[in-house]
Amino acid sequence: MTGCDEMKGNGGSSRFASILMPGGGPLMFFGKKEVAIIQLFHEHLDFISRTLENLEKVFISIQNDDLSSVEIYSEEVRKMESAADAKRREMENAMYQGAFLPNFRGDFLGLAESFDKVANEAENVVDQIELQRLVIPAELKTDLLKQLQLAVETYEASKEAAINLFQELSIAEEKIKETERLENIEDSHERALVKKIFEMNLSLAEKRQLRELVLSIGDIANLSEDCSDRMEIIVLKRRV
Repeated sequence: MTGCDEMKGNGGSSRFASILMPGGGPLMFFGKKEVAIIQLFHEHLDFISRTLENLEKVFISIQNDDLSSVEIYSEEVRKMESAADAKRREMENAMYQGAFLPNFRGDFLGLAESFDKVANEAENVVDQIELQRLVIPAELKTDLLKQLQLAVETYEASKEAAINLFQELSIAEEKIKETERLENIEDSHERALVKKIFEMNLSLAEKRQLRELVLSIGDIANLSEDCSDRMEIIVLKRRV
């Protein structure tokens, strides 16, 4: 039985079975601890995706003037953020049991913490909307939804890069570049939206509240790009 077959027989998955050398070939097989932690990491990323999916539903509900759904999906954002945080802690606790080499362990923990900030920022966005009882002008609703969708798309590209750190480094590199490209698109939309807000007939306090919301949505994309920056360093170390 090969090392890969053995991991499959113990409930592992071949997609988590090896790290890859340049060109895509297997360099070494992970042990059971490492495979389990990679699985936890992927589950953590999935909870962040679900956090952002519910945040998008919040903005769709705002666009439809459906306040009851705003409350429902805002609570789902909080639940998914808590689940993501719990999964990260579970992963970190498992990591300290001796999985991975120490130099990679630090990079991996730092990456998980960076991704967790994306979910935290999603919760911050719904808190701004609900706790400040933010009134969003009708002419901004579509623009805000578009901005959020760009931010979510940026996160999903960084997530694909993270998954491929353990599958295909070349694909990870492509997704890192895609993350940077999407963040730049979101950033341009963000600047145009802030400009639009300050051209509207609103009080200064209202303009500042709305600008804070726009910047917080933008931070979802910014934090996703921060993750891609960390992954770029990890890929470089792997290729040495």
